[in-house]
Amino acid sequence: RTPLPDEPEGRATAACPDERSLRRLLSGSGTETPAAIDRHCRRIMAEREIRATLALVAQAGGEGRYHALDVRDAPALAALVGDIHRRHGRLDGMVHGAGVIEDRLAADKTVESFDRVYDTKVEGARALLRAALPGTRFVVLFGSVAGAFGNRGQVDYAAANEALEAMAWSHNGGPAGRVVCIHWGPWGGAGMVSPALEREFARQGIGLIGPDEGAACLVRELALGSLSDAAVVLMRAEPPQLTEAFDAPASELQLAVGGAR
Repeated sequence: RTPLPDEPEGRATAACPDERSLRRLLSGSGTETPAAIDRHCRRIMAEREIRATLALVAQAGGEGRYHALDVRDAPALAALVGDIHRRHGRLDGMVHGAGVIEDRLAADKTVESFDRVYDTKVEGARALLRAALPGTRFVVLFGSVAGAFGNRGQVDYAAANEALEAMAWSHNGGPAGRVVCIHWGPWGGAGMVSPALEREFARQGIGLIGPDEGAACLVRELALGSLSDAAVVLMRAEPPQLTEAFDAPASELQLAVGGAR
């Protein structure tokens, strides 16, 4: 969602290594409201991540191209995929990792909020699968264990991720090649897990997936998985902990974890 930064970060904010110090700096100016400070911080941190990722790709000998668009905008997404094909002659694989969370109990959830959470996942995946051109070898849909087991306050998020799995099964082996939905457990150092949520997972005995570990799992799944697997659960936990955390029958959890690699 963040446009490609068109200039280097300013010296004052660049001196703040983390979000906490950045928030302190912006608060000290006295010219921004708390909501504006939040938006400013999120934008700066997102731009830093973009710059850092492109720099890592370049250091590894690759060429990274960054395009910002709404994944739910099917014509724009199809145009981008077509442009990549014209420039490179092929597009081997696509990964759908877009997602937003707006956790509320069902009684407090608005239709607008539900649609934002659900459509970002589901309409985005539908647009991506429609945009796939002949020669595509794989499409990976990033789901969540919330879609497999449910989660308190996430009726919209759980429904969206369950829908991703259904889409993977229906499109797997078709024009988009292998389509697989990865139901990820919580990640550490990346993703949507806040420090408070990290402590709660630790209390429940659920481990966090390290970024390098998660990336390696994804590569192994693409290299070693088969068309018979359109949905895979990848997380760090034992069935007893899963039973308590997700309030699901142990037999059901054994089956889900048994398919993980």
